[in-house]
Amino acid sequence: MAIAKMAYGTGREIWPGKKTTSWRTGLTLLELVIVLSIIAISAAIGIPNWISGKPWRELKAAARDVYGEFMKAKTRAVATSRAHRVFFDLEHGLMRLMEGEAGCLRASMCTTWTDVPGGEMRIPPSISIVGNPFGDNNASFNVDGTAEAGNVTLRNSKGQTYKVIVSSSGRIRMEKGS
Repeated sequence: MAIAKMAYGTGREIWPGKKTTSWRTGLTLLELVIVLSIIAISAAIGIPNWISGKPWRELKAAARDVYGEFMKAKTRAVATSRAHRVFFDLEHGLMRLMEGEAGCLRASMCTTWTDVPGGEMRIPPSISIVGNPFGDNNASFNVDGTAEAGNVTLRNSKGQTYKVIVSSSGRIRMEKGS
């Protein structure tokens, strides 16, 4: 009785007296060209779509940054028992987190504002602020979590807008514009 053996590395049995064909490994040039063509076609379709969406992604990121600064100001106002505000320096494209003097519980009572260390953030050059945020370029937060109602409208190079809205109760939300 003949015993079948496995040919090393092929996964095929060798039967006595029977020729085996060797199994090839790797890719042929044709298979490699097909795979590279599929990758090139996918890139040709995907990259322009990704690039055209960049202004929208930048606008959304800037709106999230403004939202984050408002949340930080509100949180710090409650935690430190000092009114805080976010000042928009439209000329230089900056947002500055500032706090009122000691004992200043409401933003309307504060006479002196100082910058919070590390509280300055640049607005990307491709994003513009529409009008005067909150009327006086200041979003103010009181120690009880309430705020001066208003909004900031951001616009990208394609004219798309995003609003960050603060209600008098201190609720902060983002809203997609046109």
